[in-house]
Amino acid sequence: MTPSIDVAIIGAGHNGLVAAIYLARAGLKVSVFERRAGFGGATLQEELFPGFIFSTGAHLLHGVPAVIVRDLQLKERGLQLVPRDEAVYLHPDGTYHANINLDRPNNRVAKSKLTPAELAGLNRYNAFKNDLIGLVRPYLLRTPPTLAELQQRAAGTPAAEALRMATTMRLWDVQDHFLPTERLREAFATEASAVIENPLAFALAYGAMDAPDPVTGERGPFGFVRGGMGRFAALLVEAAREAGVQLTDNRPVDRIVVEQGRAAGLRFRDGSTIRCGTVLSSADPKVTFGRLLTDADVEPALRRRVDGLVTHVSCYKLLAAIKELPRWTAWDGADPDEPSRGSMQFDMTREVVRECYADLAAGRPPRRPMLSFNVPSMLDPTLAPPGQHTASVYIYPAPAKLAQGTWEQRKRAVVEAVIDYITQFAPNFRRSILNYEFRTPADLETRLGLTDGCIWHLQHTPEQILGGRPLPELANYRTPVAGLYLGGSGQHPGGEVSGIPGHNAAQEILRDLGRT
Repeated sequence: MTPSIDVAIIGAGHNGLVAAIYLARAGLKVSVFERRAGFGGATLQEELFPGFIFSTGAHLLHGVPAVIVRDLQLKERGLQLVPRDEAVYLHPDGTYHANINLDRPNNRVAKSKLTPAELAGLNRYNAFKNDLIGLVRPYLLRTPPTLAELQQRAAGTPAAEALRMATTMRLWDVQDHFLPTERLREAFATEASAVIENPLAFALAYGAMDAPDPVTGERGPFGFVRGGMGRFAALLVEAAREAGVQLTDNRPVDRIVVEQGRAAGLRFRDGSTIRCGTVLSSADPKVTFGRLLTDADVEPALRRRVDGLVTHVSCYKLLAAIKELPRWTAWDGADPDEPSRGSMQFDMTREVVRECYADLAAGRPPRRPMLSFNVPSMLDPTLAPPGQHTASVYIYPAPAKLAQGTWEQRKRAVVEAVIDYITQFAPNFRRSILNYEFRTPADLETRLGLTDGCIWHLQHTPEQILGGRPLPELANYRTPVAGLYLGGSGQHPGGEVSGIPGHNAAQEILRDLGRT
């Protein structure tokens, strides 16, 4: 019997929706099934307290290539962004490091303070990163390259040396090679700090997602979505329905039906089934292989390899309604509100990174966590009542599982410690809080369906990016099960709200079906 659905997509997150739009526009009958109420996955917003709207999953839009914005007509549909300013990295001694052009007394790396040797080293380091990212960027909207392909492409260019260093040296060693002083090295301690302690410098290749188009020079949007991240999801839903996509929520998938080695449909938790010609899973790889497939469907060895992928490095999120903006003691600008237009990062030194990952390995919340403190309502007043604000704070790393107790048992103590830590840098912060919600790795897993609460589906370790994401044999968006494809953030190029994994998976499906 011929299936009535050409493609069934598991998950209505941004990647599932992007894939659905491209597939439906090519003339396929596409249905998307979402386990929760509503659509958008991690691109959601919630009014947690009356008048205070939070982007409770992803809070920043970046990495969406300009071509996808155009294809989906997102600007014409009403997508508006408010650009976020740059980050300032605070230190407990009342200094900070920031863009070298911010020529202020407390900026450790202001251009006027840097020596000629430091400026030269900084230029060489930036050139190294540009060479590496420039080498990778052309592969963003296609299946990822192998290392051999990258080496071949780089041969005879400055990128060859950048690639050699990136694949043979740890990040801090590369920084030490180029940057002659401790203050410059500490200024870059935040790079790849959400991944693991001091990864191979190849981890920097992940930054290609924010690089301009190598042909047109265009950059994708970067900033907070006006009205909240849910607005972005709503525009994708609008484009999907316009293309003829059937969207169904509150329909959790229990199993991918496999017949004679081929994906043939979906079985839902209520026991009902549908048949289809192709299945695209935008769930993370551990969910797809560990819960939706069985040993009878794929080799047990492959399922074990997927189970061993790095997801246990998680994070947590503080969402606070505040009655006044933080007053950062280190800030020495004339406008005390200026930092709230950007992102404030906390005490990110190599010592802190080492300490955080030692705590992570011991299964305990970091004592001095790394934080990214944002105030979206500073740039978009529609998110909070007049004169009040929303604070959105990502805190990392966090162990998915604790060595002692559960996240639910320790939640209150951990968030109180986080608030105390922030208050060390902004003494008015604790008293400014009107209400808050704290989401642990366990909360992120339960609410968003993310294994271990890993917001990128998989960590962006050097082994889990490009041709290794999620595994070399799965990197081309296909699986050993014929007709089953992977299109979530666990695929190249990775996490963030980019839509690229969904776009690329759709192109591979169309290629296999002989469609343009």
